[in-house]
Amino acid sequence: MCINKVIEFTDFMSFYSKYKPLTPYGIEHKDSMPYYTSAEELDNVHLLTDKLIDLISSKENSSLKIENHLSRIDRLNTLDKDVYDIIDIHLIKKFLIHFRSINTLLTNDIKETIGLNYDFDSVLHALTPDNDNGESFYLSSSFDEKLKAVRNNIAKLDTELNAIRQTTLSQIQDQYQLNFNGSEFVLVDKTHEELLDAKELTCEFYDSHLIKVKPVYGKNYLSKQVEKEQLLINESEVEKKILNNLSNIIQQKKEQLADAIESIRLLDVTMAKARLALKYKLTKPAYRSDKMMVKQGIYYPLWEKHQDKKLSYTPLNASFNSNTVLLSGSNMGGKTVLFRTLAFLQLLTQLGFRIPATEFNTKVYSAIHILGTASNNGIEGLSSFGQEIHQLTNALKDHETRLLFVDELAKTTNATEAKAILYAVLKYTTQNKNLNGFYSTHFINVPGIEGVTKYRMKGLNKQAFERHCEQQSDEISEKIRLINAFMQYEIIEDNDKQQAKDALTIASILGLQSEIMNYANDYLERK
Repeated sequence: MCINKVIEFTDFMSFYSKYKPLTPYGIEHKDSMPYYTSAEELDNVHLLTDKLIDLISSKENSSLKIENHLSRIDRLNTLDKDVYDIIDIHLIKKFLIHFRSINTLLTNDIKETIGLNYDFDSVLHALTPDNDNGESFYLSSSFDEKLKAVRNNIAKLDTELNAIRQTTLSQIQDQYQLNFNGSEFVLVDKTHEELLDAKELTCEFYDSHLIKVKPVYGKNYLSKQVEKEQLLINESEVEKKILNNLSNIIQQKKEQLADAIESIRLLDVTMAKARLALKYKLTKPAYRSDKMMVKQGIYYPLWEKHQDKKLSYTPLNASFNSNTVLLSGSNMGGKTVLFRTLAFLQLLTQLGFRIPATEFNTKVYSAIHILGTASNNGIEGLSSFGQEIHQLTNALKDHETRLLFVDELAKTTNATEAKAILYAVLKYTTQNKNLNGFYSTHFINVPGIEGVTKYRMKGLNKQAFERHCEQQSDEISEKIRLINAFMQYEIIEDNDKQQAKDALTIASILGLQSEIMNYANDYLERK
């Protein structure tokens, strides 16, 4: 399913960025954000997470070594080649060296769980004829006696060529006082016309004032250069044969190498999840429950902002006894935060993570839908109401299990029809076992429907606020702090007999003119 709307609604990436796989394969897996739609898949994820949490907790030093080896792994080039080049083989050698080390550090139980089977000693032996266990790779002379011989001959010729150059340059310097200082030529004034006839030099006019002079090393030098060029061709041919042989050895293990990459990917991403769980004290969700329940649930993006601003944060405690929930309450009362908390915990659950709650009971959904929130992904030609109804229609027509969070349904149309649409959608949801819907509303006295559980946000603690806040600051940050401090972010069952009326109090705290506040209170008294 597409989870982009859920990610946007929950500001999920602010938390997800703390999840840090170390290999290119793990990072690729992270970027793909696999969304699990079966409890059995999640069982496998959490089984391995449990084992890696135990490993990290009991063998921290070994765990750090494993993570160091993971961080050293590079992405291999494609394995689907007949012949690997030096860069390909360098990457394969580097991978296998770290794979071998990881194999020695992991328990047999974990290796079995991730399908890690190290059987590459023959490949590494072929890649390291001189027992070089470093990450780098080059075709050393140890690979083949012919390669060794041809390189020795090349080295011998290089020595002879260098000797000819040094002798010739020394003679030129003695006879003509020309010092080339390692350059291929020198420029001299054209008045030195005697150089034009020197057999040890080749000369040509550089411009109207200068002559370009090069040394002549002789026929012996040229013949040795030709001999060296042939040796270089021979060297290239031998190297090509060695690469072919090494490629054949690797090809025989290609499938096992592909499996090794997958086991490293699985180890990497799950170890990162285990680290995250330990760092933030996350717990395993229960995802086979018919009813949703959360204890001490934290919506991490908001919690983090509260920590930065030194604001208090109220974790969510809630238990929902039906598949259709109607939530009422004033703005700033926490309805949206409640929805975001539940959506955040559900998304973490279905991505295979531990969650920031002491307990979270839920089930696995094929899709999560967010409706009624701001989005730039509209369809041209549809009004806000049209967009909302289009999204709702698509969310309801799917036959698979779905979790819906709907914020103030039909809020852009008139109140009478909006209330009718809300009533109808609530009733439809109760009759569809594949749906679990959470709906928020400003409407009061929505008719009761069998199967719909009504809740409301507890709202502002006015008595405590009035006792402690006789004088208010003009700073907006302080006003927000006060609202947060005295807002009771809890849900209680709504029996339609008592409604929280916090809007005027919040408006007053935020500085709405007193004259307007008096008019509003007069209006309510007349009602």
